[in-house]
Amino acid sequence: MRTLILLSLLFWTVGVYAQKYDSLGIDNRTILNNYEVKLLNSLLEEQRDTFDFKNKKVAFITGSSGTKIVSKSEYFNNSVIPWIEKDSRPQIFMYQLTDEEKSKSGGYDVLVLSWVKLFTDKRRKKTVEILGEKNKTQLPIMAHKA
Repeated sequence: MRTLILLSLLFWTVGVYAQKYDSLGIDNRTILNNYEVKLLNSLLEEQRDTFDFKNKKVAFITGSSGTKIVSKSEYFNNSVIPWIEKDSRPQIFMYQLTDEEKSKSGGYDVLVLSWVKLFTDKRRKKTVEILGEKNKTQLPIMAHKA
């Protein structure tokens, strides 16, 4: 009975956010908007412990072995919204980065993974390195000249 109640609450929560799916992935900022924060906090409630997605820098990972880093809009449009529209729960996991990993990655707080079958420590380390390199090569908007 308890399991049935928990499952119904989970699907009710996903259904509530389905009404706001048009506010998910509307930009590619690494910081989430309020709807994205609420959804990820809800979907990852059991995994995240006290972690809160509000004002956190998030990297989105897909691919069967977690090799594909995608934009926020691509992530929500391909890995989350189609499932929410069907009143289903997307397959989603998170890895909170250590302080050392956060520094090496260019300030990312967490990796959010969807549809990843195997994510090894080696792949996690490589992802942190790639994020750090990507962060180093991005120039501030003000620095671009035509």
